[in-house]
Amino acid sequence: MSGIDLLVSDAMGVYIPQIFARFDFTNWTGIDQEDIEILLRGPDHPESENYWDAWSMVVINAVHTDPYGNRWRLHCDGDLWIYCEALMTAEEHYNFFGDHPCHPDLDSDIGFETDNWYDTSMELH
Repeated sequence: MSGIDLLVSDAMGVYIPQIFARFDFTNWTGIDQEDIEILLRGPDHPESENYWDAWSMVVINAVHTDPYGNRWRLHCDGDLWIYCEALMTAEEHYNFFGDHPCHPDLDSDIGFETDNWYDTSMELH
């Protein structure tokens, strides 16, 4: 099982929040019903001035708890992702967050199986 999953593609653009608002929110916490109502109206509605504020509140506060007790959070960087840090591999964590889960100050990918770096200093002479 992966600790990250794509929920909505960035191809949906400004409608990602509206699409998310149509989901079943069983086993979700941190989502205010008023924010969902704003999102359901969509970005084109005449009263949509709070659309992006409502979406920010949902992304920041929403937590889904799966049947195994894992807590999943949202991340929107164009695409809408759902992730569970506890289930992410070190490589998934690095690719998603840009740091190592155990050593956030490391800025290299030392130790990953996909690391194809080798010493080329001998080839330069």
